[in-house]
Amino acid sequence: MIYINAISYHFPEKSITNEELITDFNTNWNKEKIKISSEELYNQCWVNKRYISRLDETAKDLGNAAANKLFKEWNINKNEIEYIIFVSDALEYKGPTTACIIQNDLGLSQNCGAIDVLHGCTGFIYGLSLAKALIESKQVTNVLLITADVPTKVIHPLDLDLRAIFSDAAAATLISNKKINAGINARPTNFTFGTDGSGAKSLFVEHSATKEPASIKWLTQFKKIPTGLEGGRLRMNSSKIFLFALKKLPQLIQEILIKENLLISEIDYFVLHQANGQMLDFIRKKLNIDEEKFIINIKEIGNTVSASIPIALYQIFKEKKLQKSQQILISGFGIGLSWGGTILKT
Repeated sequence: MIYINAISYHFPEKSITNEELITDFNTNWNKEKIKISSEELYNQCWVNKRYISRLDETAKDLGNAAANKLFKEWNINKNEIEYIIFVSDALEYKGPTTACIIQNDLGLSQNCGAIDVLHGCTGFIYGLSLAKALIESKQVTNVLLITADVPTKVIHPLDLDLRAIFSDAAAATLISNKKINAGINARPTNFTFGTDGSGAKSLFVEHSATKEPASIKWLTQFKKIPTGLEGGRLRMNSSKIFLFALKKLPQLIQEILIKENLLISEIDYFVLHQANGQMLDFIRKKLNIDEEKFIINIKEIGNTVSASIPIALYQIFKEKKLQKSQQILISGFGIGLSWGGTILKT
């Protein structure tokens, strides 16, 4: 058996509320002041607060903090970690592998595998599926999965819709072949995946790698921006992403249920990638799922990309909502375009 034993997460120190975001937008960036209230901004995405990393703070740094919390909070012997999977859209370098650096940062054994998975919104699903495969094939017994992203570093201050949604965060998850005392101990079943690369430009970071790299001319226009957009600029076609989610998520959920021979009524909780609260609620209503079964925790933390699913799982565990013999459907979707999911059995 393979189990999600434990989860911990970490946010940067700085956060910004809707009121603060609107004030900053109109005072420092937007010459033509817009009239929008914090309530109106909230109604667009159901987010009231999001987190912003320091300029010198990377996804790796947030991931390290989440992992150290995991070791301490759950009393985990880090010397027993045999493999690190680091999932992020914000790697330290093109080379070396960021997971290799994390091994040293965390002081883990040198008898430890380490890989990066360049993925965003579906990243936790992919990382979990890889960890499951490694353990099932008896190559290792304990995998540390770190999902971390810093989307605020690639958002232009004038892109209010993106600033309203995205948040920096990290989560660390221990996956092993044995249960741990007082752990989450949720067992992932079969996985379902999907990809539509024709929609890549619906959500992408321009001028961020070898395809049209950031030139001096391109960067010069962003000198007054704190980050300088040195890692590129996030672009999103909101309407296309919304329509993609409304079409694919109900299909994905049905495919997952069919694979496990389950009815929607037999699922105790639905934990989807926390992309946009309004979008998620629309999908919930479309599928006629009870509110108490459908987790939406985006209000005070925002869209944390690859960390959103494990953060939500940790929160419902701490709220003592997870009991024995439950079934939780988890699914990620977004940038790629990509989607995927599985059923967790407690």
